[in-house]
Amino acid sequence: MRAHVALTPAELTADELRGRSAVVIDVFRASTTVVTALVNGCRMLVPVSTPEEARARAKGFPHEDVLLGGERGGEPIAGFQLGNSPLQYTPDRVRDKVVIFTTTNGTRALAAASTATATAVGGLVNLEAVAKWVMFYGRDLTVVCSGEAGTLSLEDTVCAGLLRAALDEGGSRLEATDAARASRVVAAHYRLRLDRLLTDSSWAQELIRLGYREDLAACLALSVYPDVPMLEGGIVTPRISFPGCLVAGFPYQAI
Repeated sequence: MRAHVALTPAELTADELRGRSAVVIDVFRASTTVVTALVNGCRMLVPVSTPEEARARAKGFPHEDVLLGGERGGEPIAGFQLGNSPLQYTPDRVRDKVVIFTTTNGTRALAAASTATATAVGGLVNLEAVAKWVMFYGRDLTVVCSGEAGTLSLEDTVCAGLLRAALDEGGSRLEATDAARASRVVAAHYRLRLDRLLTDSSWAQELIRLGYREDLAACLALSVYPDVPMLEGGIVTPRISFPGCLVAGFPYQAI
């Protein structure tokens, strides 16, 4: 199996994803929010590029069935019922709902990864389940880091490196690119102290300044969900679950 880490979506072309599995990561906070929403009973999540597109897509669903969610610059969008906080996507709010979702970085990464043979949504919260999914299908892998405003994101790079480590330690025979190797080196520095990302990540510091420290704790919870949401036809649904792989025995440390 060949493994590559795209440190930003701008590195990708449609052709290079064909025939591969892709995992989209936006630890702080979009992919964590997507996973949480679907675990908590959201029927489907529709990622779109802009708030205007979100409002237009919402008109295609019964009013009582649809919610608008997302952020710009870390803050909720005016007129949307939900922001980009995983803590808001509780079962009583999202169960059986359709969420139309747009964020600064994460939904763009999902669009960039949509040409892969199979595209999953991953984060620290479902890391072990994603590793199991990758190993189960055995395709070549591209991990797509959402990044921050077109540049490298430390937390996404760490998550990609921990996924690479989990695959290695799970017995996968990987032929890794330099970017995949580099992500594992970075992850080794954080794997037993994920809380360091709260101070070392510039985006984490900005979210703390905006008042979202509790969101970050939820995003750093490690392998607490067995679900691997899948993007198919522009819609994310809770398609695959690996209930046997929760955090017990996993060689990393949450905060």
